[in-house]
Amino acid sequence: MGSLFTSADGAELDGLGAGEVFLDFIAGTVTAPDGTVSYMNKNLNDLGLNQCNSIGVWTSDADSVIHIGSALSLADHQLAHVLNNIGFSSVRITIPSNSTPADSNQIFFQASTDGWLGYSFPEISHQRSEVSSTSTDTNTTILSKHVGAYNQFLITTHNTGGSNSIDLQIEFSENGSDWFLDSGYTTSVTIGANSYNAFASEVEHHFYRARVVSTSSGNHSAFTIHWNFVKDRGV
Repeated sequence: MGSLFTSADGAELDGLGAGEVFLDFIAGTVTAPDGTVSYMNKNLNDLGLNQCNSIGVWTSDADSVIHIGSALSLADHQLAHVLNNIGFSSVRITIPSNSTPADSNQIFFQASTDGWLGYSFPEISHQRSEVSSTSTDTNTTILSKHVGAYNQFLITTHNTGGSNSIDLQIEFSENGSDWFLDSGYTTSVTIGANSYNAFASEVEHHFYRARVVSTSSGNHSAFTIHWNFVKDRGV
């Protein structure tokens, strides 16, 4: 029976910026784009082996590119990939610079010394997190995400300040450069103090972003944007 390799605690890796994540199965290390090193639950050295033979990788951005050893690269606009019967000792995952906040990308991996992974990646997956900030007099992009391969898009903006309101715009894009105001946000939506706005859509645009500005010049407010992008259908 083969050995399974994943992160030390079996959880996804989050807080990742753009760049390359390097998985070294010989040493059992994970090197993040910023150079931070964490460890896998085991390594090939301790097992007296020199390669794994199957792997599954999930990334929160479907534009990520997965390089298996030096022989194979996958850039097919999917969130999850499972490969069986392929020998390798290292994997690189290239995360694109599609995200604001920049360090809000996530990955999960599971590898095995068996030729068949034996771990079924579910079709249902999601990425969720939050970002907090304070409004200014400049309309500022607080959240921006490439959301290709997802089919539900939930963005909740909570004005946590005690007295001032904020104005919110939700925009979409198909290329990440040309942005258009979403229906219901062609005029900025004002969110009063200690109130919130909930955006929910199943329109599968390629990018979504949220922009915030103080309603009244000089009267700023703290706020938090919560997001959850869901894939629960399709292949």
